[in-house]
Amino acid sequence: MSTRKKKEPAAKKQKNFKPKEVKEAENTEETASEEISADSVEPEETEEAEEDLLEKERSHARNMEERFLRVNAEFENYKKRIIRENSERFKFFNLDLIKELLPSLDNLERAITHAKSENKDFDSMIEGLEMVNKMTHEVFEKFGVSRVNTVGEVFDPNIHQAVGVVQSDSVPENHVVEECLGGYLLHERIIRPAMVRVSGKN
Repeated sequence: MSTRKKKEPAAKKQKNFKPKEVKEAENTEETASEEISADSVEPEETEEAEEDLLEKERSHARNMEERFLRVNAEFENYKKRIIRENSERFKFFNLDLIKELLPSLDNLERAITHAKSENKDFDSMIEGLEMVNKMTHEVFEKFGVSRVNTVGEVFDPNIHQAVGVVQSDSVPENHVVEECLGGYLLHERIIRPAMVRVSGKN
């Protein structure tokens, strides 16, 4: 009797133990099959993601190329316009100066016509010529042109050109005694030096 009782519980234990092992084995198989199925799906998803990314990059590259071509075309048009505008500006850059000088030219022509007439009123002719001269200098000043100071000034080789030496008691040595031809500056830059005679020793 006692041996049977002892054997029965042992057999029961074995019976109870087997289903647990079977369950664990089944669980392991299920897990393995899930992993396998997951592994089999993963490459497809990765390929799709890569294709999407590649398509996005292609689209971005197309957009950038279109933008570059558009900007390049706009820049070329801008360059052409600037070249055209500069050409026009260079052609007509002295238009304002000429317009301002026209009245002086008109007065000069009137003075010449008056001189050619039978009327020999030299005083009025001189007055007219002085007026023309004054008007011309006013126009020059308006555009930044100024006359070089000469007589009584210290000789400056940057703005004066000596064409002779004169002995003078009234003017100190190396000073301008006489102006032979006027000199002009444009905004402090020399256009033409003044031709002068300078005091000094012969």
